[in-house]
Amino acid sequence: MRSRLHDHPRLRDIVHVFVEQLDEKAGAIETAASDGDFESLAMLAHWLKGAGGTAGFDAFTGPARTLEALARSRDHAGVRTTVAELLAMTRQIEVPGGDTDGARHAPAG
Repeated sequence: MRSRLHDHPRLRDIVHVFVEQLDEKAGAIETAASDGDFESLAMLAHWLKGAGGTAGFDAFTGPARTLEALARSRDHAGVRTTVAELLAMTRQIEVPGGDTDGARHAPAG
């Protein structure tokens, strides 16, 4: 999965910052979901919805919006399914100047 900003050299830093933050946030999403911490999960989903769109990863918007709603309604089964979908998506990210498979790379320079 590529960012729509992927080919814009001046915007690549936005993509890299998001991908670096996503490493931490994905772990926090997984932990919050397994702990049943719906409040944290809703906040993390809200972050993903906004930050993913800002970084040009529009594919995160719908599932993150869904996860936020599921967390607010405390839907355990829906949360598990949507978290699994989002985590799978994070492993498909291609970083400008980098590889696929969710590999995280420092900005090319």
